[in-house]
Amino acid sequence: MTHISASFDHPVLTGAMPQHSMMSRMAKAEPKGAVRGDHAAYLDRIKSYPVLTEAEEHALIRRWYERGERAAFDALIGAHLRLVPKMAQRYVGYGVPIADLIGEGNLGLLQSAERFEPEKGFRFSTYARWWIKAAMLNFVLQTWSLIKVGNGAAKKRLFFNLRRAKQQIQADGARYLDDAAIGAIAKHFQVSAADVVAMDQRMSANDVSIYQPVPGSDGLTFGDIIADSAPTPEDAFIASDEQRWHAGVLKQALAQLDRREKEIVTRRYLNERPATLAKLADIYGLTAERVRQIEAKAINKLRHFVRPKVLRAPAHVM
Repeated sequence: MTHISASFDHPVLTGAMPQHSMMSRMAKAEPKGAVRGDHAAYLDRIKSYPVLTEAEEHALIRRWYERGERAAFDALIGAHLRLVPKMAQRYVGYGVPIADLIGEGNLGLLQSAERFEPEKGFRFSTYARWWIKAAMLNFVLQTWSLIKVGNGAAKKRLFFNLRRAKQQIQADGARYLDDAAIGAIAKHFQVSAADVVAMDQRMSANDVSIYQPVPGSDGLTFGDIIADSAPTPEDAFIASDEQRWHAGVLKQALAQLDRREKEIVTRRYLNERPATLAKLADIYGLTAERVRQIEAKAINKLRHFVRPKVLRAPAHVM
């Protein structure tokens, strides 16, 4: 089903925490490439926020998630900013400035606050660590090399552990792996031998500047001969037209539902932070099973309405 986030409000993105929120600016404040003095000042600032007890954390979470109090959100984020620099230290060995890692980790912290579900019973810090780590790892993977290493879970594990595995297997410090080592590493990380070879070659090579002249090219640079991967105007128009078509079909399909069905489907599938069956059961005074039955009935209606539309859709939107 097409996701149309612009059509639905989200507490963190709208009134409950405006764009000018002090803590949002603080979390994003670590500048890219910050000088050493600025970095030290930033670390001193975040240490000024108190460490929360479990009871204090729960109180802030209730005030933010149940009442939308921005001050509670600021206090919750501020108390957890110190997690980010500590985690960033683990990834400085990949040549990424620590200020950049902290900036990305802070964005992950903000995302964790948007998606946290207090009813599941986890501490916020436990949940936030996963988002902070994911933001940093993705940033390293996207910026470490001009040649991307891939986003699959197995390739990520291979990327972040290949150097250590290579040192353990080849104690002589050889630059490239032999066949036996390739096979052992591929089996351990559950990837193909070709993936191990490709990753080893990328990590052993140096990136080349796009402004570096191509040997024997009479003035051409590597940037001049790199293919432009941006979509053509025709492709961009087709993609935009396809998105409008799907949005229109979804709007027509939702009109086939009664008010309660539409609200349940919207809250379950079209909100930035989907509601649980238990939460909807409380809202409507029903059992969770009854909410699930209403949801299943509504989805069945949507499916029967959308299927004929898809079969008759113009070729460029399929």
